[in-house]
This record gives sequence, structure tokens and C-alpha cells, in this order.
Amino acid sequence: MVLPRLRSRAGGGRHHPAAVLLVLAALCALSFLASRPALLPPPPPSGVASQSGAAAARGAASSSSSSSPGPFGASSPQSADLGDPAAVEALSLDRVGGTNHGPTRTEGSRTATVMGMASGYGVETYRSFVGSLRRSGFEGRIILIVAEDPRPGVAEYLAAQNVTARPMRVVNCAFDPDGGRREREDTSSHAREQATCADPYPDIKVRWSRFPLLRDYLEECQECTGPVLVCDVRDTFFQRDPFGVGAPEVEGLHVFQEHRTQTTKHWIAQGPISDCKGLDFGRVPYLSPMLCSGTTVGTREAMLAYLTEMHDEMRAWMGDPKCCCNKMNGDDQAIHNYLFYTGRLPYARAIPNRMGIVHTAGAQGSLILEGHAKHLQMAAGMKRSDAMNTVPYLGAGGKDGWIGREFDLTDEEGFLIDFDGGRSRVVHQFDRFGIPFSRYIGNKKGKLWEHLIEMDG
Repeated sequence: MVLPRLRSRAGGGRHHPAAVLLVLAALCALSFLASRPALLPPPPPSGVASQSGAAAARGAASSSSSSSPGPFGASSPQSADLGDPAAVEALSLDRVGGTNHGPTRTEGSRTATVMGMASGYGVETYRSFVGSLRRSGFEGRIILIVAEDPRPGVAEYLAAQNVTARPMRVVNCAFDPDGGRREREDTSSHAREQATCADPYPDIKVRWSRFPLLRDYLEECQECTGPVLVCDVRDTFFQRDPFGVGAPEVEGLHVFQEHRTQTTKHWIAQGPISDCKGLDFGRVPYLSPMLCSGTTVGTREAMLAYLTEMHDEMRAWMGDPKCCCNKMNGDDQAIHNYLFYTGRLPYARAIPNRMGIVHTAGAQGSLILEGHAKHLQMAAGMKRSDAMNTVPYLGAGGKDGWIGREFDLTDEEGFLIDFDGGRSRVVHQFDRFGIPFSRYIGNKKGKLWEHLIEMDG
């Protein structure tokens, strides 16, 4: 049977079978429902530690009257007493705008700091990260770890944007990538790549070295007195000032949950923690929402304490044969989750996705992209590569609409949104939306592209 063919609103001449539109419409509805947060009890007042209840479930809390069952069998802070007017008022303030977990900032970002490791990228990556941050109105300091010999145009661009660029000196590692200590020099190219570390921390993996390096640079910056964001650079952009007037006030440390489908059962956390600590983070009482190590916010004091705690734990892992030297990228996320859920970060609180300063888009972006390709394969017989690379998302149209509004992800100008409909301040892992999004950016038109990539005057 030959299906009728309809012209897509923004397909650039592409045609879609009618059945595809029906299937993708159903997919949109499912994505919308999956994107909504689980109903969670309100968080504790700002500044009070909130370990997601997982530590309490393991006996860290001595009184069962102060907690109630939460997601995945853990306990969560008790909800407000609805018979107490003061408690009801505090609860309403805790949910300002539907996304914030406490009071909002009344001053700008002049004393704030944004930090990251960004070694080896081309100037376009810095334009997306730094450019969108400056265009958001951010007035504070930007400190980036960069390559000793940056690519053309990078140094000039960073200087023009008043970025403090700290070159990373590459050295040989003091450990063997297979777990033993180095006894002799291996000159093979593969061994040299694996044995690359950052000075002055040759005893930990290079991807981990950003934690002690950024701690050192933050300690040196005496003017960095306000809140701090440490984040990935390549896959992060900014839509609003993360620390501007009206942003959530920062007390203690904020760690950020990923999409509600992601838990510590994922191999990136469960595998390394099981091997190293003998704990099963895929089962109760350890099973908990996944925390992303790619974005963390805190006061200066809390951030220094967190970065030091991460470094100390990394050194402990490197000194333990059960933990040392696995070749996995992103295993710092296992340490991040391990520290939080075992109570080692008592000054930290977990913020649900799209309900705070950071919107971690990766898991939902991947779900949408994979569903987009799978259903085009099934309904239209398209190859997976063609489905991912040539067909816009359902509802795409005009110069701003890279994805339909029915996905509940964007506003009318294509900016990603929080659950209250306001524009997300920090968007992390945007690249997981794949070619349909990058093609939109490549078209060099639309409000979001102007904000992210447009050449600075």
C-alpha cells in the first residue's frame, strides 16, 4: 500500500507519509507526559541539607517522624503542616513561579563566577558558551581552563569577552592506565594518550583534574565572593543570567537531578560504585535520582568544600586497585552521586530538573531523537541515519520553531523552558537533540541562534 504524502511545514521540500504525523503526534504526547516531574514533597528551607532522603534511608536519620517515604523507597523531608498558616505560607514561597526552591536574588551577578574546563575547542564553542553567557547579562567573572596552544582566534575572543584563561600544562601521569604504578616509560602513542595528565595533578585522570584545578583558581580569585557555577563547556549555553535578579538565591551547594527517567541504576553510576565500594546503587536503599556532575552551583565556601571533597575521593579511588584507572569517560559522575547519597556533602541539596538554575536536557533530548528516528523507520521505512539527519522534528516551522511547542520544551522563539514556562537559565547537554537541532543552528537564523552564535560586533 502506498501512503499519501504530505509536505512538512519546515521540511525544506521533504515529504512525510500521513501515518508518520499521527505516530509522531502520539510520541509528542508521551514525551510531554514523561517530561513532567514526579510529585515531590517540598524541599527543606534554603541552606538546610537535603540528601534526597537516601542517606536517611540507610540510617543517617534517627527519627522516622521527620521523614516520609519518597521516590525509589528513600525518605524525603516531611511536607508542610497544612493546619499551620506559617507553614503554608513558607510552602508557597518555596514554590515561587513553579520552579524555584527558595528566595530569589535581589542583586545582579557582578560578584558571581562561572568556571569550566574547555581545552582544545574551536572558537565557535567558546562563542556559544561565553557569548550566550555575556548576552544573558552576566556581569561576573568567567574562568576557563584552556589548552596551552589554543586554536586560532580563541585567545583573542576570550580576551575580548574578559575571560580569565588558565592554560593547562599537560604532563605524563604518575600511574599506569591498567591500574599499577608506572615503573618505566612506555613510548607507544596509545600509552602516551592514556598517560596524559594535568600539572600539578599527575596522580588523577586528566578529566578529573578540573576539580582540583578549578578549586585552586577559585581560591586565588579573591574577588570571586558571590555564587559559583562549575559546568561543562562544550554542551552548555545560557539563556538568562544564572545569577541575575530573580534567579534562585544560592545557599550551600546545589546539585542537579537529570530527567526523571534517569536513576543511579544507570551504568555510569552503578558500575563504578559497585566495583569500587561494593554498594548497589541500582537497588533500594541506594537507588535514587541521577545527579549530573556536569553542572554544580554553590556559594564560594560550599564550592571550595565540594571541589576538595571530590579531589580527595578521586585520590582515594586512584589508590585503590578496585577503583583505579577504569577507562570510562564520565566516571566522575559516579563519585559525585556516591558522595551525595552517602551523606558526604551535608551542605548540598538536590534540585529537580527544570526547577532550578539548570535544565539538563540530555536524557529527554535523546529520548525524543531516538523516538523520532524509530517511528520514521517503522512508519515510513526510512533508514535510521536519514530519519535522524534529514527530517525536522514534528511541529518545526518558521525561523524559530526547531521543535513543536507540543513537546512542552520551548517557547514561541525556540528557547528551552522550565516547567513554569519561563526560559531556562542554563541549558546543559543540548547536543543530545542531534541533527534536527544542530541543523537549525546551522541555518543561522532565528532568535535562539542570534543569542547563541551570532558574531559579536
